[in-house]
Amino acid sequence: MKSLTILISLLLMPSISLAVDSNGNYAVWGVGKKSCFGFNKAIVEDGNMKYKYFIQGFLTSYNIFTEKTYSITGKMKEDEVIEWLSEYCEDNPMSGLENALVSLTFDNYDKRMKTSGTGVGR
Repeated sequence: MKSLTILISLLLMPSISLAVDSNGNYAVWGVGKKSCFGFNKAIVEDGNMKYKYFIQGFLTSYNIFTEKTYSITGKMKEDEVIEWLSEYCEDNPMSGLENALVSLTFDNYDKRMKTSGTGVGR
């Protein structure tokens, strides 16, 4: 049900094009398939870097493929993103890490940085 809510929200959100199949599904690779419980255990207990690399790649891809988005995380630093995800995952341990990241993008969409602020390419 939560995935359906996320999908409907994505459909209604302006300036985002979906890259899903006709049933609303998409492939998730790597540690994104892991549960939030697994994420919290690996990050909090082990400081596991493979999760951080996955998160960095996900957010970079989001920035590349979402119109009018320089940085979906706005001015959040990496440790703040990890903390946000950890709190989400604590509340939703059976959710997948990719669902947590999609929720992060929804939560930050209105607060995202739309330009780099450097004046380059304007």
